[in-house]
Amino acid sequence: MTMRVVHVQDNGPLLESLYTDVLAPSFPPDELETAEWLRSGVADGTVLATAAVDSDGAAIGAAIGHWLPGARTLLLTYLAVPPGSRGGGIGGLLFSEVTGTWQKRLRPRATFAEIEHPLAHSASADYGDPSARLRFYARHGARALDIPYFQPSLRPGSGRVYGLLLAVFSLAPECAGARAGTVTPDLVRSFLEGGYYQETALGLDPASLALRRALDRPEGIPLLPLTEPERLPVSRPA
Repeated sequence: MTMRVVHVQDNGPLLESLYTDVLAPSFPPDELETAEWLRSGVADGTVLATAAVDSDGAAIGAAIGHWLPGARTLLLTYLAVPPGSRGGGIGGLLFSEVTGTWQKRLRPRATFAEIEHPLAHSASADYGDPSARLRFYARHGARALDIPYFQPSLRPGSGRVYGLLLAVFSLAPECAGARAGTVTPDLVRSFLEGGYYQETALGLDPASLALRRALDRPEGIPLLPLTEPERLPVSRPA
């Protein structure tokens, strides 16, 4: 298949196609931001949108990033290839842009990605296979933070998404923890509490308290290999 990468920098038909033809079929509703979030973020520069397009210019894959300038961190919000186009190298092509062009442009302190834990989410024809996705990120050097992570509610009426991993695949040297193989908890707090999470995302419920306890490690938060899913923490509702 002939394909190329396009960095989408304005609202238009390609951005709309990324949402309706690539993102919407690839993620459950509670995991999916709105089309307006995508449009407004691209317009103000807080959202990066990179498309893989075929020889006809049709969108066949998307990498969407959320830049948090206050924390100087980047979240790979979505890396998506719609059903029917998976397994052809599109994801790898897009990921190389995330680890190359995106890094050179923003120079983030860390780049994160949310990944469904294969012990908490089942494979489906529409949304893909969490085990295959974990192997993909493992091949590209990502590691999971040792925290029981959950995605906050993205908008009124949507729910939290439990059973997610927060993976790291780029990290500035100054953000390493005091112990080898760890990340400084201040970095993760600045990403979560100072940017991505809304003020009400963490409460006094058991899942929030467990996440807070996991962040309270002055020596650093361990980075775990993705090759052993049974060792990775799983967040669950009470």
